[in-house]
Amino acid sequence: MFAKCSLFLALLVAAASSTPVTQDNTMIGYSDAVGMFLHAWQKIIPCGFAADDLPVLAPLTVDFYAFNYSNGNTNIVGNVSNIRISGLNNFQILSGGYNDSTQRAFFDVIFPQLQILGSYEIEGTFGVGGFPLPIKQSVLINKKLTDWRFIGEYTFAQSNSNGLRISDFDLKYLVAGVKADNWNKYMDVATNNFMNEFIESFSLLFAEEIQPYVNTLFATYYLPAINDLLANLNLTQLTEFFVMQAEMWNNADCHVKA
Repeated sequence: MFAKCSLFLALLVAAASSTPVTQDNTMIGYSDAVGMFLHAWQKIIPCGFAADDLPVLAPLTVDFYAFNYSNGNTNIVGNVSNIRISGLNNFQILSGGYNDSTQRAFFDVIFPQLQILGSYEIEGTFGVGGFPLPIKQSVLINKKLTDWRFIGEYTFAQSNSNGLRISDFDLKYLVAGVKADNWNKYMDVATNNFMNEFIESFSLLFAEEIQPYVNTLFATYYLPAINDLLANLNLTQLTEFFVMQAEMWNNADCHVKA
C-alpha cells in the first residue's frame, strides 16, 4: 500500500536534487533519495511494475468506465471510454529543498504538457437553481494542458506513534494554457467552437478561483491517508525506502517509450 502512494508523497515532500547520486546508501541524504526516487519513477511508469501493483501510467489509459450518479435533482448515467492521458512521465523538478533543522520542505514541480484523448457519454438531468435540466451529451475529448505547475511547502512533525506526519501544508497550482478541440455530436460546428472556447477560459478561471480551497481539500481527502503511512516511519527509514524503491525500479531496465 505504501508503494501505491509513494509518488504522490514524493512529489509533496520533494526536497529533491534533480540529479540522482551514486554514492553509498548510508551516505545518501533525504533530498538526494527523493531525487533518485523521482528519476526512477519517470523511467518505470511507461512499463509499470507488477511487484508493487504499479500499472502502466505513461500513458494512463482507461478502456471503459460506467457511472451512475444521483443527488437531488441531479440524476445522470454515462460512461467514459478509450481515455488516454500522456505526459505524466515528463514532469520536471524546477526546485526543491529540505532544512534538517526546521524539517521544512518546499518543492516546485511542473508538467510541461498533458494530452487527454477519449470520449464520454452522459444522459439525465442536472440540478441548477433547484430545477432539473435535461442533459444529453456524446463527446469526443481532445484536450491539452500546458505548464501544469505545483508549488508547495510543508513541515515534518512527529506523529502520535513517534513517527512522521506532514503539517503546515501549503500548495498552489497553476495552469499556463488549456486547449480544447472536443466534439459533441449533438451540436453543430459553431456551437462546438463556442463550447471549446468556454472550456478553455473556464478551466483557467477555475484554477485561479479554487486556490483558497486547495489546502482544505488536500487536508480532508489526502493528508490523513499519507500521515497514516508515515506514522510508523522516521526520516531515516523513509529515506531508505526511497533509495530501495529507486534501485528496484532502475534494475527493472524499462525501455518502453510513452
